[in-house]
Amino acid sequence: MFPSPLWKVLLLIAIVQYSIADLNTNDVQANSSSLQASGNLPRTCSMASNRFSGVQLIHPQPGFREPFEVFCDQEYEGGGWIVIQNRYDGSVHFYRDWDEYERGFGNMFGEFWLGLKQIHELTYSMRYELHIIVEDWDGIRAIAKYSDFLVAGPKEKYRLRSLGAFSGSAGDSLTRIHLGMNFTTFDQKNDPSAVNCAVERYGAWWYRQCSNADNGSALNGRHMQGTNITGIAWNSFRRDYYGLKKSRMMIRAVN
Repeated sequence: MFPSPLWKVLLLIAIVQYSIADLNTNDVQANSSSLQASGNLPRTCSMASNRFSGVQLIHPQPGFREPFEVFCDQEYEGGGWIVIQNRYDGSVHFYRDWDEYERGFGNMFGEFWLGLKQIHELTYSMRYELHIIVEDWDGIRAIAKYSDFLVAGPKEKYRLRSLGAFSGSAGDSLTRIHLGMNFTTFDQKNDPSAVNCAVERYGAWWYRQCSNADNGSALNGRHMQGTNITGIAWNSFRRDYYGLKKSRMMIRAVN
């Protein structure tokens, strides 16, 4: 028989070891349950069982990155659309820095920017099409459609890597001027112009040059009525730096 003090020490060690093992088992079970719950999430809005428009938790790359929330539009053209930008009343300020554009900002039930990180992850997880709806101050609306939208990651400064084929009534204000360009904000200049175009245009975008009166765009510019270089611009729809009232960017998984 062990002497009394040693017996007590060994008993205490055994209790501690059992407790640690039990905690580890609980952690494994919790992690397993978390992974299982995450595995039940849709990868994109078109795979969601909830067919009502609203905020939805999705997991584009199960087992690799964390789930995140998006706004699913289940009404426009058959549903399944993820809204990545929405502007209509100027309630959210869009003159933001790099970190905010990277992680996203605003209110998903109102005006917002989803976030470059999320847009990159979505478009690299599967193929997406892009629709952009713009509207002027007279209520005239037009649409620009792109068949293959792809945004690179942070090492490439979220370059606009692909757009695919264009169609739609708004005209193409992305391909010629902005395709292949890195994203620029007022505190991180990644455009080839002599000045920072995000400062010049009062909004972040995939700039090649600041003055794009003919074929360019700047949908994160200032929400304002009238003619001004800093306004929300889609120049193939409304030229001469007309400031648009509304813009909405949406992507949907293809096949």
